[in-house]
Amino acid sequence: MLSRAWPLAAALTGALLLAGCSDGHENLDPQPTGPSMSKQQQQAQLATRPTLDEAIAGYEKLRVSIRERLTADFGVAQWTEEPNSAEFSGCAPQFPYMTEQEASKKFLSRWSAPTSLLSSWDQVKRVVREVAGRHGFTTVTLDTQQAGDAELNLTDQLGAQLSVGSGKNTVMSLTTGCHLVKK
Repeated sequence: MLSRAWPLAAALTGALLLAGCSDGHENLDPQPTGPSMSKQQQQAQLATRPTLDEAIAGYEKLRVSIRERLTADFGVAQWTEEPNSAEFSGCAPQFPYMTEQEASKKFLSRWSAPTSLLSSWDQVKRVVREVAGRHGFTTVTLDTQQAGDAELNLTDQLGAQLSVGSGKNTVMSLTTGCHLVKK
């Protein structure tokens, strides 16, 4: 009996080991490059994207559209941009050969409002997905609602991540994907 159970146990153990090998970044940038590409190949791939400034301009339009819709549809008022909440980061592990001066991601300033949207969270999610979907944010990476807290995260094809959450306040943040600083 033990000899027949061993192959099944080995197969299950192997499957668990393989499932645990993901570094979790495949949802952050759908085109990870890794060290198998040269710096020139990574730079060529990034050159097909908008520059960081161009990407930020587009994402700012998205954030304005979401704030306007949440205000119009749910009465969210007094949006405030959190000072000193914006920051840059490098592009590893997706583009490990690019320095932060050549290519970067940017965490845009957080916006918040002293309004809870928990009572209408399902409708809020539909509105956010509708508006964000028109800007390419179609992949849901997190959709959770627990006692007193809800969050929806969406990504676009360039690895940007939009997060809208609500609890006591409503908060919106966005991190760009990796883009060349200059072309």
